Order: sequence, then structure tokens, then C-alpha cells
Amino acid sequence: MADTKGVETLLRLKNLTPQELELHKELIEECVSRDALIRESTLHTQSSLQQLAEACDAATKRARLLTEAIGQVLDEMESLCLKLLPDDVFYHD
Repeated sequence: MADTKGVETLLRLKNLTPQELELHKELIEECVSRDALIRESTLHTQSSLQQLAEACDAATKRARLLTEAIGQVLDEMESLCLKLLPDDVFYHD
């Protein structure tokens, strides 16, 4: 949004006469007000998106740790199951 022009910039570029400015005064004021609201909302949205990205990163890291832990538990369960098999089914030391 860096290349987006605000209402004030557009008004300067149009070189409106004082009469034109007075004629459209209410519309210009409303546009300036909405422009400020849009800028505020944009900042809030960007902040929210940053927080969401950070939360997603944290969730991804936790999911990786959980995957590793589950893998270790499965390995230990397989080992335990083999140890619990009777000797006539599976020979073990």
C-alpha cells in the first residue's frame, strides 16, 4: 500500500480551485475521514497478520516436536511388543 495515494495527495494533484474545494467540502471531509479509517484498519490488519504468522510458526514447531515424540514412543512400543512375544513366536535375548 506504499504506492497508494491518500486523499490529500490526490487533492493537491488535481489543483482544485477554492470554489471547487468549497463546493465539494463535505465530500472531501468524508473522504479524508475514511482515508484515516482505512489507514488505521490497514495497520491493525498488518499487525494481526504478523501475530497470526508468529502463531503459525509456533504451532508448526510444536507439531514437529510432537511428531518426533510420537515416533520415539512408537519405536519403544515396537521394541516392547517384540520383547513380550513368546520365544516360540520370536526369539530374543
